[in-house]
Amino acid sequence: MATPPPPLSFARLEQYSSRQFRAATQIYLQEFPRDSRLSLARIRALLKAGNYQLIVARDDHQVLGFALIWLCRRPAFVHLDYIAVAHELKGKGIGTALYRWLIVHLKDLLPRAQLLTLEVGDDLIAFYRRSQTKLLRDTPYLFPGPLGPVPMHLMVYDALDRSQLDRRTVQGVIRGLYCGLHRRNAQDASLRSCLASVPAQVFLT
Repeated sequence: MATPPPPLSFARLEQYSSRQFRAATQIYLQEFPRDSRLSLARIRALLKAGNYQLIVARDDHQVLGFALIWLCRRPAFVHLDYIAVAHELKGKGIGTALYRWLIVHLKDLLPRAQLLTLEVGDDLIAFYRRSQTKLLRDTPYLFPGPLGPVPMHLMVYDALDRSQLDRRTVQGVIRGLYCGLHRRNAQDASLRSCLASVPAQVFLT
């Protein structure tokens, strides 16, 4: 008989020297390879600046998983930068529950936001589609990685449940990610390539 999932609660964590913060960062270090993660010093700096937030999933005893989100205020959207569950607890629905909590609380995280965005590889598309999150079709995206651009996909949860987004909206998201989160110059060649490839209407599938 399968073990039932533990009762969960979700909350923003703001005490960066706490035991729960250390538990969340331990999951982060275990679940993401060195070349795909930020340093803990960089994460602390982002959190203290206020546009980066750490949300934890926990039961009565411990932190089970976490999400790191970035708030873009112009244009207004929330970006899911990292999400993970402790390795020994995978497959129990904790990650799905945490992601869906973010969806439900999108307006609490950033009142003007209509979109929750993600940069994902092929292997995660099906997982997020199960939670009303859609792929931006025919919109090539290059993730600005430390070793060079990496082809990835943009996905969005849209609070308005639209079937398409206009070019200006999508370009605003891409520009926000590059210049705000990833700290790239507005003249970055990969950014300009992504912006130029956005069609007039982007269908969400």
